[in-house]
Amino acid sequence: MRLRALALIALTACGATLGGPPAPAPDARFDPVVSYLRSQVDSAFPGAVIAVGRHDSVLLITAVGHYGIDDPRPVTPETVYDLASLTKVIGLTTACMMLVSEGKLDLDAPVQHYVPAFRGPNKERVTIRHLLTHSSGLPAWRPLYIEATTRAVAFATADTTALLRQPGDTFAYSDLGAIVLTQVVEGLTGQRLDAYLDARVFQPLGMTSTRFLPPSGWRNRIAPTERSQDGTIILGTVHDENAWKLGGVSGHAGLIVPS
Repeated sequence: MRLRALALIALTACGATLGGPPAPAPDARFDPVVSYLRSQVDSAFPGAVIAVGRHDSVLLITAVGHYGIDDPRPVTPETVYDLASLTKVIGLTTACMMLVSEGKLDLDAPVQHYVPAFRGPNKERVTIRHLLTHSSGLPAWRPLYIEATTRAVAFATADTTALLRQPGDTFAYSDLGAIVLTQVVEGLTGQRLDAYLDARVFQPLGMTSTRFLPPSGWRNRIAPTERSQDGTIILGTVHDENAWKLGGVSGHAGLIVPS
């Protein structure tokens, strides 16, 4: 049974810093949106937070509902959510483009230039751009959490996964491509992805509650994600199984953030 609380982030520009500035004064223009969200509590989701920003201003930040179907605590703007695949956008892509801007990463270079273990038929044709645009030909997913025993083995398994399509032919969303890109970033920076993003992105921007691997002291702030097959509520641990096998740190999933 899913317990996922919903965080809705609507940004008209990337400059809005959520969770930092005080909540803005109520703006009647957003009343219909907030009313709609309230009407969906316990129907579409247990709780939600909506934030609207423009440039460096937060125009709206409002929480509705509660933490989970069996957790009556009210959601607040300080509630922390598992970002799941938005990790690719907020973390991995940002890291890649910073390395591009520094001249350390070439979007059109073969992936094998940065990850020599990325081997197999036609893989010499796969570029960094292909991975970023999900056009590498890699499959969407495979159960690394079952197949691999360690982070290194999980990476090696992703690197040797056969292409399903010719590079550049079609768009097919791929977690495996993001896992390969994680290795690119870590190889170029000499840091694990979480350490690099914390030092170069989150801390400089004052995003002190955006991170991988939340500390135990944050547990009461974290919204439950779902109920696992054994009935355990997943809370404070990445819900994505492959990201879990990668130690909770991967470019495809694992980030948490307050609304």
